[in-house]
Amino acid sequence: MHNVSGWTGFLDSPFFNLFDRSIILRELIKQIRRVANPPATVLEVGCGNGLTSVLLASMGYRVTAVDANVELVKKVRCFEATFPNIVSIQADMFGMNFGNKTFDVAFSQGVLEHYSNNDIVRALAEQRRVARIVVIDVPNGRGKIGDYGDERLIPPTQWRKLIQASGLAVADESARGIARWSEPFPKLLGWVEDSWIARRLGENSIFVCKEANSV
Repeated sequence: MHNVSGWTGFLDSPFFNLFDRSIILRELIKQIRRVANPPATVLEVGCGNGLTSVLLASMGYRVTAVDANVELVKKVRCFEATFPNIVSIQADMFGMNFGNKTFDVAFSQGVLEHYSNNDIVRALAEQRRVARIVVIDVPNGRGKIGDYGDERLIPPTQWRKLIQASGLAVADESARGIARWSEPFPKLLGWVEDSWIARRLGENSIFVCKEANSV
C-alpha cells in the first residue's frame, strides 16, 4: 500500500502552481470537457493540493475532491470559500462513501502509478462504480522516472489490460507531457503541450473509459 503521508511537503513545491498546472494539464482538462460540459459533477480521486479541482471549478463544474491525506484535504478546503462548487472530503479511494453513478466523471492524475496492479484494478473498479465516465492520466514509460520517486512506468498496453480487468473499456486515448522536454525553451511550452506531438508522443497517457458493456 502506498504511503500517502509524504505528499504534503512534495506538493508545496513551487512547481505546483495554478498557472503551470493549467498549461501542463491542458489535454487532460480538454478530455474531461469533451465528455461532460459544466455544470457536470466531477470527482477528483487523489486530489493532492486541489489545483486541478480549482481549474475545473473555475470552468463551472461541480467538483468533489477526495484524498486520503487529511492535511491535503485541509489545504483544498481553503478554496471552498472562493469556489462554492468545490467540496473536499477525506476518503479512501478503494471504498468511497458515494452511491452508484453519483458523478458524471471521475478522474485521477498522478495517483494510480504509485500502486500495485491489484490496487490499480480495485481503484478503477471503485471509480467505475461511482461515475459514468472514468478518465485517468498516467505515465506510460516514454519519459524519465516520475518526480515523486516511486512511480511505476507502465506501458500503454499494460494500462489497457488493467483498465479491462476493472470492468472498464477505453473509449478514447490521448497523451500529454512534452513540457518536460521543452523546459530549456519556455516560449515553446504552451505550443508544444497543445500540439499533435504531445497528443501522440507524450510521456503521460490519458484514457477515457466507460463501462465495458456500454462501449
